[in-house]
Amino acid sequence: MAEEILKFTKLTFIIHFVVALIFTILFFMPDITGPIALLNPSVETHALTLTIASLFAALTVSSLFGFLAKEWKQVKIVVILEIVWLVAGLITTIINYPVYTLTMFILALLVTIIMLVLFLLTFLQQEDKMKALF
Repeated sequence: MAEEILKFTKLTFIIHFVVALIFTILFFMPDITGPIALLNPSVETHALTLTIASLFAALTVSSLFGFLAKEWKQVKIVVILEIVWLVAGLITTIINYPVYTLTMFILALLVTIIMLVLFLLTFLQQEDKMKALF
């Protein structure tokens, strides 16, 4: 097992940081993003959107710390959490596809699949299950 954090892992964390930061900002503005996502404005939608924003804020911070970490053991659990979160998100997105517009559905799938692949490759490389990509 590679103890140092590989360049690919650092790259994965910085990409995730940027993506999660964008989603954090968007979900913290439910009055603006709600109509884009075709959500009906309501107290419930507002509360759910802010809860999701809080989750993305935590993921954003975890990726920042993952990028700054020096050893794999410091971030391994974060990578496992991300893999579980992304698999669950992929499943729920597919199950709930009728509530999405086609554009939102495709965007959600693409972002989730790309991030899942990056975190899976990160885990496999760091655990010496595959050769480092760079």
